[in-house]
Formats: sequence, C-alpha cells, structure tokens
Amino acid sequence: MKIGKILKYGFYNSKKLYGNLKLSPKRTVKSFEFDYILSCEKNAISYIDEKSCKLEPNMLIIRKPGQKSNSRLHFQCYCLHISLEPDNPLFSELFAMPEYYTFINDKIYQPLFETLFQHLIKGSTLETDYFTSAKLLELIYHLKKDLKRNQRINQTVFKRENRLIQKAISYLNQNYQKQITLKELGKITGYSPNHLQRIFTDVMGLSPQAYLEKIRMDNAKFLLSQMDNSLADVAYECGFSSQSYFSKIFKKHTLLTPNEFRRKSSFKYDKEF
Repeated sequence: MKIGKILKYGFYNSKKLYGNLKLSPKRTVKSFEFDYILSCEKNAISYIDEKSCKLEPNMLIIRKPGQKSNSRLHFQCYCLHISLEPDNPLFSELFAMPEYYTFINDKIYQPLFETLFQHLIKGSTLETDYFTSAKLLELIYHLKKDLKRNQRINQTVFKRENRLIQKAISYLNQNYQKQITLKELGKITGYSPNHLQRIFTDVMGLSPQAYLEKIRMDNAKFLLSQMDNSLADVAYECGFSSQSYFSKIFKKHTLLTPNEFRRKSSFKYDKEF
C-alpha cells in the first residue's frame, strides 16, 4: 500500500516556539498530524474544532486536514505530519479515527516513533522507502487495535466513574512494582472493591488484576529485550513476588519462557535518540 509524503517529523517543544504564551494561535490543519505526548504542564489542553482534551503523558493526538486547532501550553511531544491524497485508502481510515487516544501502551508507541525518526534522520523520506512505510502501517495497525477501547473511554469522559477509574489506572501505572489490592484501589476511588471491579472492567474491558498483569508483562518484555538483567531482577522490577511465579505468568501470556523470549527478541533502540 502506498504511503503519503512525510512533511515534518521529530521532537517538538512548545516552550521553545511560544515562550511565555499560555495559548497557541488557532490554525488550520493542512495534513494528518500525530502528536505523541512525552510531558506537559498541569493545565495543558488540546483544542480541535469543538473538541478538547486535557493533555497527559503517553497519549496520542491525531489532527486531520481542514480542522481548526490550538493548545493551552506547554508540552513536549514527538510529532509526525503526513500528506495523503483523498483517494488513498488510508485517508478515510485516518479521518475516521478519534482525535484523542487517551490510553495507549508507551512501550509500543514510543519506540515505534523513535525507530522511525532514527531512520528518517538518515535521509530516508521517499514514498517508496519500505521501512518507513512498514513503520507507518504498524502505527496505524496499533491505532486501529486500540480504537474501541479509546472510543469507549472517550464516550464516558465526563462521567464521574470514568474520572475515578482514570485515577486507579494512573496509580496502577505508577506503582505496578508494588503489591496492589482491590481494597487499596477502592480507597483511591472511593468505591467498594466489588463495585470498583465491575466499573473498571466495564470501562477498560479488563479487570484491575488483569490490567495490572498486562502492565507488568509489557514492562517485562521491554526489560528482557533491552537489557541483560537477571530474571530475578526483571521479576522484582515488574512487581512479581518470585522468579518462578514471573516465569509461569510470562509463559502463560507469551507461550515462551523469559529466556526464550529474550533470545528471540532482536529489537533494540537507542534510548538517547
């Protein structure tokens, strides 16, 4: 499938461009723009047409041609601007996607952007470049895969239940190395453990326990593919009570032992990019 022309890419720092301004000027978007948020100030907000979203690290914004956009500053992100002809099949697919992806896996998206940018820096910006095309298709694949979950969350974004579930999710992402109970999450949200379990599962499509296990698995895969840590260290870093339990859960999820996964995983990227 033919991929459109890449117009801009790289690291964006709004502070460098707008200084002490609190609000960026409103502009008309001319291409498809992907912003992967790395960090932001407490009150940073994105505005696209009539929609707005409070910025958080590890969320992704998709702007589309013809939209009006500006932002309450400041934030830092990876940005990627792509020009597509309207008759390109990807044009309609991207146009149908939501503007805001609130819940995505940073261990998938951030390395994807970094690997693509490393390649583009070498001068590979041609439409016929297979590696660039493959990475862009990979990005679109993950966005489509995450579509339903993000639509479900965005549809309830103003509900009290969803705001409280987001508190639980944030806590799980920041404290996955610890032993976390439903009772503990209940205190954070103000729900009873059973009610929290039901609401969380309804919003996320996973129970709190399964979501925590997924976070730990994602981090374990990252550590195994990037570093030479011992399995005991990886288990400890990811919140597992023992190496044997970690190995058992890891094989249940991947059908591979941690060592088998490490041998098969050849993906590396430079974290200093």
